[in-house]
Amino acid sequence: MTIGEYFKCPLCQETFCIKLQMDNTFKLYDWPIHISCPNCGNEMDLIFNSKGLQPKELKCDDAEECVTMGYSAVLPLTKDLYFQKLGRAGRMVFSSPFMNLSSSYGKIDITATIGNWAGVLSHSLIPYRHYLMGLLPLICHNPINVTAFSAKLAQLCEASNHKSLKDEADCMDAFMELHYAVYRNLIRDSYEDTSMKLFFNKLVDYLENADLKQVEKMHQTVASVMNINAWLMKEAFEIVSLIVNEIQLLLPSLFLPSIGYYNPPAGQELYIMTIGYQKLNKWYAELFEALVHILPFIVGLNNAMKNCDADVFIVNGTQWPGTLADYSKLNTAGKLAAINQDTALRETYAPVLNNHIRNAIQHNGVVYRVQTQLVEYHYNTTNNQLHDDFRLIDVGFMIYMQLLHLLEAIQLISNVDKRMRAI
Repeated sequence: MTIGEYFKCPLCQETFCIKLQMDNTFKLYDWPIHISCPNCGNEMDLIFNSKGLQPKELKCDDAEECVTMGYSAVLPLTKDLYFQKLGRAGRMVFSSPFMNLSSSYGKIDITATIGNWAGVLSHSLIPYRHYLMGLLPLICHNPINVTAFSAKLAQLCEASNHKSLKDEADCMDAFMELHYAVYRNLIRDSYEDTSMKLFFNKLVDYLENADLKQVEKMHQTVASVMNINAWLMKEAFEIVSLIVNEIQLLLPSLFLPSIGYYNPPAGQELYIMTIGYQKLNKWYAELFEALVHILPFIVGLNNAMKNCDADVFIVNGTQWPGTLADYSKLNTAGKLAAINQDTALRETYAPVLNNHIRNAIQHNGVVYRVQTQLVEYHYNTTNNQLHDDFRLIDVGFMIYMQLLHLLEAIQLISNVDKRMRAI
């Protein structure tokens, strides 16, 4: 079932009709609606919940003709449901996102893919998405106030009776466990068979089973080139908490992995109405930087697993000419070029660490095409004709994959920390 709501752009007075596909998730959280006005470019953020469409001052009466679009809090839209100038008769027969996706992907049971996954997330993750944000200032306080952290965790969990955690290590373990719970909720069964997940599993197995002295040597080598704790506190924890706190904005972008697709861009002409390109670019840039900054740890761990030495980077029988310290001193482009020599590292990180996107965001070289939801990333400051183009849904998908890889890095760091405590 769909219902129609009408509103106007406050700048140019363009009239819109949004046809919302109804399900019970509007009782669990406010549906985020982001509209880029095709008439003037104004960016509008609205919400829909049990009280209707808000802000109410944007609402208006029915019009003879208006820009009409579909909306689902969990499904992307096909082209047919995106910005159609329709009269009353055309709006009456306007179909739903579910029906349009079902007809476009006839061999896929949409209900059993993104529908079931969104249902699980709505009950297993979304009600608890504020936990990380609530605990963030306490875990980053130096020193950690163990009593306060324990009380806040109990408050978030609505636990009337609880015992305080013992020490800072306990607090960090609890915080890391919450990250792993988020990760387990965000991955699909189909992700288990990807080369990315298999690579992560191998690193986990190595940390659990390798000789303790070997893990200690790897840890010391990494510690000599970067401060992992500072990375956690100043980069990783904050961006993960921010995105998980608003994870509902990304749900339509999860349609791609829900059907087993993990390599951007998808090349599908699909549209999303939950988030705008500016917020996506901000998230992409921050996740990009966090992942690049943790690469020395990942590379050192991969080297230790394959070659028993964090400093030895062997690709196809040839040793990379340098140590982990040399690798850590490379600029971003150099770090990415080096990992591209290793199949597992390349397949995991190259698809979501696009330096062209990062450079365009840094240099304000982003152009957004409202009518097609194409984002142009003009990465060359001296030649504006050079640009990489991605649909908005693909940018959202890459952010999802970046988030998974960041959560994996946090889990690996947690595993190293636990092994080091045994010394």
